[in-house]
Amino acid sequence: MQSQDTESLVYFKIVPAVVANKNRIIGGLIAVVLVILLVLFLSWEKDQKEINAGQAFSQVWVASQSNPADLASQYLKIADDYSGTQTAQRAQLQGAAVLFAAGNYADAQTQFQKFADTFPNSALISTAVLGVASSLEALGKTDAALDAYRKVLDTYTDEPTQLEAKFGSARIYEQSGKVTDALRYYQEIAHTAPSSALGQQASLKAVELAATLPKAPAAPAPMTGIPTLPPSK
Repeated sequence: MQSQDTESLVYFKIVPAVVANKNRIIGGLIAVVLVILLVLFLSWEKDQKEINAGQAFSQVWVASQSNPADLASQYLKIADDYSGTQTAQRAQLQGAAVLFAAGNYADAQTQFQKFADTFPNSALISTAVLGVASSLEALGKTDAALDAYRKVLDTYTDEPTQLEAKFGSARIYEQSGKVTDALRYYQEIAHTAPSSALGQQASLKAVELAATLPKAPAAPAPMTGIPTLPPSK
């Protein structure tokens, strides 16, 4: 009996409150539903944008017989049209790589740097910074290139990028006559990745450079017996 009275009391308290505030409650429910729908729509839109970007990238990839300038332009257009997607990052980097392969080092550097500035937390950032360094080296800006290679070595830990940065640095050191520094990097690459193409190339360069260094003087032969003094006169 007491339980029924309690339920009745709760009922008579809640129902009037709900009726009195029904407009606010309905409005709140509508707002929650709209937020949920908006989140679902934005998620769908993002997924759809990623799908469309991937399709555009694939079309350009398949039709890659275009001349380098047009091909790079198509990749960079995808990067602009589908900004915010993972495919846009790939397209930006691919466009820069095409420019570099075509010998357009200044524009390649610009695009690699744009990637580094726009996507500093990307998984591909080390490749972009390496691209900046390589472009600067190709342009003959060796001091700036060395700084960029050093940034790769000091900041990023993935082995392929590290090896490429060391090889680029060694190449600059060799050309500038710093044979010892170049030899050190070539030897490190050969030791780290002996079976890779880059490691084998570094090994050959190390042997070649080592042969140019002055040889240390030979140590005197040890004495095998007690020397005899000349007869006194």
